[in-house]
Amino acid sequence: MAVALIALLVALFALVTLVAVYARVRALESGRSAELSGYAALVGRPAPEVVRPRPGERLAIVAVLDAGCASCHGVWEAIGAVGAEQAGGAPVRYVGLVDRRSDMPAAPEGEAGARTELLADITARADLFEGYSPTILAVDASGTVVHRSFVYPDTDVRALLLDLTEGHEVSRA
Repeated sequence: MAVALIALLVALFALVTLVAVYARVRALESGRSAELSGYAALVGRPAPEVVRPRPGERLAIVAVLDAGCASCHGVWEAIGAVGAEQAGGAPVRYVGLVDRRSDMPAAPEGEAGARTELLADITARADLFEGYSPTILAVDASGTVVHRSFVYPDTDVRALLLDLTEGHEVSRA
């Protein structure tokens, strides 16, 4: 009799667990167009006002960074280099978005620095953070996120940035 009661208790626990998992999956499917990560998809959504292109700019490249990550520092350096290369060229705004300044280096000097800025904005970063950093986003002139790329250690960041600013499709990022 005791073994039967224990088996019944285990079966009841398994049933409750199964129902809870099913309810969670249904909630993720119906909520805010969540992807597998549980974060809302960014592409197609309006970007926060603080990172949108300014008047006269056709695009904003936004890097969602974390001051404590080495890859993020490399991405920020690549953004500064590409911004300096394109000084006087295409009207593109480059934004590094962090939750706090910490030890991230400042934007470059000169004309590249005028189009490249490091913003410490907790609200905007939370809105654009998808659970991984560094992430590079492209925001069009209307303020809509049109492209998102996670940056991995083997990503050619310079090529990615150049492709995004020239309007070419990026195949691996």
